[in-house]
Amino acid sequence: MNDIEGRLSERDRAVLSSVERYRFLTARHIETLHFAEHATAESGARTCRRVLARLRSHRILGVLNRRIGGVRAGSEGLVYFIDTAGERIQRNQASSSRRRRFDEPSSRFLDHTLAIADVAVGIIAAASESGAEVVKLAPEGEARRHYTDRLGVGQVLRPDLYVELAARPGDQDVEAFFVEVDLGHESLPTVLGKCLLYEEYLETGIEQREFGGFPKVVWAMDAYRPNVAERRRQAFLVAMQRNARVTPGLYRIRVLEEAAAQLIREVRHG
Repeated sequence: MNDIEGRLSERDRAVLSSVERYRFLTARHIETLHFAEHATAESGARTCRRVLARLRSHRILGVLNRRIGGVRAGSEGLVYFIDTAGERIQRNQASSSRRRRFDEPSSRFLDHTLAIADVAVGIIAAASESGAEVVKLAPEGEARRHYTDRLGVGQVLRPDLYVELAARPGDQDVEAFFVEVDLGHESLPTVLGKCLLYEEYLETGIEQREFGGFPKVVWAMDAYRPNVAERRRQAFLVAMQRNARVTPGLYRIRVLEEAAAQLIREVRHG
C-alpha cells in the first residue's frame, strides 16, 4: 500500500482529491479538471484514459457497475468513485481512522451529483475560454454554512456549489454565487423552501459581515423534457415573485446547460 501511494504523481493525487470532493465524476469531468493543458484535446483525452486505467488497476479509483446513457454514453458512461486503496490514502492524508462505507448511489442521487459536476467543470471551461478567473469553486461538502435561526436553533445551509469569479485574473473585484441544481425531482414548494433558507441565512448578516455582501443564488434547472423544464422555471419564478419573504433580485433562474456560461458572462459584462 505504501509503495502504491509513494508512486502517485501530484496529478494522480489531484484527481483523487477531485473525485473525493465531488463524490462521483465522469472521465470528461476529470479530463476538464486535470488534463486541459495538453497540446491538443486528443492528447489530453488519451493521457486521461491511461491515468484512469492505471488508478483503477490499483483500486485507487473504481467505476460504478452501471453505465449512464444519453450524452454520457460510451466511455462517458463510466462513473468514477474512490475505491478501497484510494480511500485508505485519503484517510492517511487526513490522519483519520474512520473508514467510509461505499453505497451504490440511487439513480436520482447520481443524476443530481453529476449535474453539479457538469456545472462546476462548465464554469472552469467557460472561464478559461473567456479569460475570467475562477477564484474559488467549492462543492456542497465545502460550501455549507452554519448559522443560528431566530429561535436559537443551529442550522446548516447546503448549497450545491459556492463560486467566486473575477472578470480577469488578479482582479480585486470578485463576485460570489451560491448554485442550486434542480432536475425536477422535488416539488416546487420544497424548492421554494430552500429559497426561504437562504432568506433566513441572509437575515443573520454573517456573509455580509465577513465578505461585504451576500452571494447571488443561481438556480440551474432542468427536467426530463425541455417543455416541462421551461414550465417549471416559469412556475418557480411566479412563486418567488408572489412570496413576500423572497428578496427581489437575489435569485437567478437559468437553464441547466447554459448556467455556467451565463455566470461567466454576468461577471465579465456585469
